Amino acid sequence: MRSKGYIHWLPFFGFLFFAHFLQAQIQMEVTPDTNRILLGDRVKLTFTITCEPTIEIKNLVLDSITTLDGFELSHESEWVEKKTQMSKILTKEMILTVFNPGEYDFPKVPYNYIYQGKQKTGYSGQWHLTVLPLNTSSPEIAPNKDIVVDNSFWNLYGNWVIAGLCCLLAILLILYFIRRRKNIKSGTGGLPVEINPAKEAIAALDRLESSNLWKSEDPVPFQTELSDVLRTYLQRVTRIPALHLTSYEIVASLRKAGLSNNIIDITDKALNIADLVKFAKAQSREEINYSFIAKVKALIHETELILQNKTQD
Repeated sequence: MRSKGYIHWLPFFGFLFFAHFLQAQIQMEVTPDTNRILLGDRVKLTFTITCEPTIEIKNLVLDSITTLDGFELSHESEWVEKKTQMSKILTKEMILTVFNPGEYDFPKVPYNYIYQGKQKTGYSGQWHLTVLPLNTSSPEIAPNKDIVVDNSFWNLYGNWVIAGLCCLLAILLILYFIRRRKNIKSGTGGLPVEINPAKEAIAALDRLESSNLWKSEDPVPFQTELSDVLRTYLQRVTRIPALHLTSYEIVASLRKAGLSNNIIDITDKALNIADLVKFAKAQSREEINYSFIAKVKALIHETELILQNKTQD
């Protein structure tokens, strides 16, 4: 009879043993917000570690991610910790910008931790990412010439050249506005005339088209000026400080402002290609440069119609 009494206690002891086993476990998951992105887009990775409260997380070993050619770490948050009586959960977010198309199978990410005074290493699961070229389901980039990274002259002196061109452009714009102000004063008795942002942006695009910069073998001057015209117009007709925000922040602000998907899509693509050309030393073809002059004009006309309808309402 006694042996039968012990048998009744076996499930309880088994539960205690199983609970102790679970308590000593640690697990990390890597969750991307998407597994398919376009070239130049961002992917957000969420690292989640579930473990016993006494376990101390030391660091992640991110060599399998950060050493890949064409991947740039745009943002990394600190660990956020939540505790319960039996476990704690730590989360960290990273945002990567991708500049090379292809299929990527990422290996397990190692992480170091201390348990019962000993340093140990655990591993996350694997994950897959598909990076599509910009010409996917879109005619903007010709299929026979992908955007490539140039590691020659521009890798060493590109930033200086861009800075010099920006300074030259700023000087030319200052001289232009000084001359324009003098002409206005001489023709209107000294009274300044308010310039319509849309007309000014269209005029700037016409000058950009006639300058033939879009035909140049070096696309940086054209993409820089096109991006400045678009940013200046958006800043003047909305409350978005487009001249001081990143391309990603501008697109996010346009979505919050409730503008049409077409306006957001054109802005996203125009600024994205400009960033790739200016900062990733990418190359864009003449047809692409020329097509975006018309696309930005269409964006301006559509925005003006939306603003007029809001004013009438």
